Amino acid sequence: MHLKRLSLGALIALALLAGGCGHKEKSEQTAEKGETKIEQPRKFMLKDGNATIAAQLGEEGFAFTTKAPIVMLDFFATWCPPCRAEIPHLANLQKKYEGKLQIVGVLVDSVDPAELARFRSEHGINYFVSSAPDNMLLAATTADMLHQPKNFSIPMMVIFVNGKYFRHYVGMVPEEMIESDIKEALKEVK
Repeated sequence: MHLKRLSLGALIALALLAGGCGHKEKSEQTAEKGETKIEQPRKFMLKDGNATIAAQLGEEGFAFTTKAPIVMLDFFATWCPPCRAEIPHLANLQKKYEGKLQIVGVLVDSVDPAELARFRSEHGINYFVSSAPDNMLLAATTADMLHQPKNFSIPMMVIFVNGKYFRHYVGMVPEEMIESDIKEALKEVK
């Protein structure tokens, strides 16, 4: 009889209190059982031929080893039609904002180096494209940071200003929209 008087809101609050903090408790339980916890790597090495850009994950975002204050990570695959369609737009933006913007293509598929060279030439890519072992770990870490599923849709682009998250897009986005956001991001550059 007493339970009937409890409001629905009170029942929901009790359920949330009883079931909250599940992720932390699960991690602690895993550690108590002696299972190994897999930690996300804190540093990623992105490679484009002989060039390397390091991305060090910190509390506020990433520290990139590039001089440009704005970094756009573009997670893509060579087989993806929307990914291929956005390449000319990204190439335009890279050229237009040279020195201020560093576009970093992050391949999420496995491509032979000779095939990648042909792909770059065929599509006029003028920006950094990483095909490194760390790509998938960076993709998973970034998706987690953005609360995206591990099998997120591509293309997925993420803009950072001085290493701090600024904006992200999932799916194809018009060049004008990206450029508008780049202009806004430039206002935050110090």
